[in-house]
Amino acid sequence: MNNASPDDVVEKVRLADYADFFRRVYGKNSLNDPTRAYDRIADAIAAFEQTDRFAPMTSKYDYYLQGKVRLTAQELRGRKVYEDEDKGNCAACHPSRPEQNGAKRPLFTDFTYDNLGVPRNPENRFYVQASEFNQRGFKFVDNGLGDHVNDPAENGKFKVPTLRNIAMTAPYMHNGYFLTLRGVIDFYNTRDVKPACPSEWIAEEDALRSGCWPAPEVVTNVNHDELGKLELSEQEAVDLEAFLLTLTDGYEPN
Repeated sequence: MNNASPDDVVEKVRLADYADFFRRVYGKNSLNDPTRAYDRIADAIAAFEQTDRFAPMTSKYDYYLQGKVRLTAQELRGRKVYEDEDKGNCAACHPSRPEQNGAKRPLFTDFTYDNLGVPRNPENRFYVQASEFNQRGFKFVDNGLGDHVNDPAENGKFKVPTLRNIAMTAPYMHNGYFLTLRGVIDFYNTRDVKPACPSEWIAEEDALRSGCWPAPEVVTNVNHDELGKLELSEQEAVDLEAFLLTLTDGYEPN
């Protein structure tokens, strides 16, 4: 999160309004040793992430699974597109039923890694960072998992995210290329159908307007089996988006 070191993280907590609460839990000297304090900060974050406040799971879809609300006809059609192996097949990577991942409620991720063929993001400010951070400038290629495990077979792959609260979490993809959920759906649907854009540096809005898609940032290991040519109709795409909007927490059933 743009912190230069663990010491910087600890210093920010020392200066935070909640520092006294932290000391009340971990001891009055708990922030004195940066190494131990850093581990305690991680412990506190992990504890918070296990609370209902962090993951309330109060979306319309959650209440639907509990039998407390009904989905609209359009939302039900969208769910069918989402789960149908011959349509969106989204559930292959984003399981929508509890029994698919062994959790009490669906997590909408299978925690795997995938190369979706996402284009470069011309608005990514990393390309213009100082050479001490980015020596390759606009020639930089983010190989994702491949660079971390030193395996070219994993190049371009990034972890499958949850789709919970997807309507609230734009921009989308690892590099923020997509600004709209509808753009993501269109990309999944037509990536391998539309012609290649004349340049790899074309933003989502311009690509949609021009009826093309830029080349993938990493051209190897692209998933062509599960996306790229879904052949969804306009109505099916609209219905799918309607279903995805049911995954937002904070829904209040009548």
